[in-house]
Amino acid sequence: MKSPAFQLYTGDFLSSPDVQLMEAHEVGAYCLLLFNSWQSDRPGFLPDDENRLRRTARLNAQQWAESRDLLLGKFPLAPDDPTRRYNPRLAQEAAKQAAKRERLAANGRKGGRPANQLLSQENQLVYQSPPAAPENPPVKQKLSPAKQKLSGKKQLPPKEKANEKAFNFNFTTSNEVEGEADAPTPAPKSEKKKATPPTLAEVQAYAADQHPGSADAPAEAAAFVDHYASNGWRVSGKTQMVDWRAAFRNWMRRRPQFQTARPGGSQATPTRARTAPKSTDPTRWS
Repeated sequence: MKSPAFQLYTGDFLSSPDVQLMEAHEVGAYCLLLFNSWQSDRPGFLPDDENRLRRTARLNAQQWAESRDLLLGKFPLAPDDPTRRYNPRLAQEAAKQAAKRERLAANGRKGGRPANQLLSQENQLVYQSPPAAPENPPVKQKLSPAKQKLSGKKQLPPKEKANEKAFNFNFTTSNEVEGEADAPTPAPKSEKKKATPPTLAEVQAYAADQHPGSADAPAEAAAFVDHYASNGWRVSGKTQMVDWRAAFRNWMRRRPQFQTARPGGSQATPTRARTAPKSTDPTRWS
């Protein structure tokens, strides 16, 4: 497998004496030769064909004649193959990457790098001895039987303790948590008691006590009971009545507002409507 890239150290490239002597078109030609050699079937190598090399560098015949010696100096003949030219630095990088891939593949076939093998800065395998066991390992302390009895719970090893927690979790209800299963269940909040509606006899007795000289008190008591019994004993039809005695006293205080005159001067207590009937006149707004 061929690597798609190689490391190019720009500082080393620009500080090279040969690169500093190159013209702009020669630097471009040198880069094209490097890139094409890396993409060849043997990374870092090019065929020893000057016409092909000139075309690869994108130079014309005159430019190649002027720059030939400088560019070919960066690609000498290969010692093992006279028909090829190579760049020593690029060939070394290709061999380095191939060795690393082979080493990783070998470790993969063995199931991964052993735990006592590390890579040094030079990408060489070094062995690291495992840490020595302490001479006096700490002893796990357990509570004595007497202290276990005082604690009220037997001390278990960590593994058994974890199993016990899992068991307790599976069989406790949603309202219980560990350590609080025996806690007393809080008493439910007491609901606010609703006032008991009075009977007609109770209202009439209270009316006679409050208005002993009034002959209309019993009738007003009956009207009071009928009115509030019809709407569920709610004040203004909304709020639940809390104190019917206070409501009756308020009823009697507002009694004159609802009295209307009859022929002959007699007074009567009309039906107390919350709203007046709407007018049938279509010219009125309400």
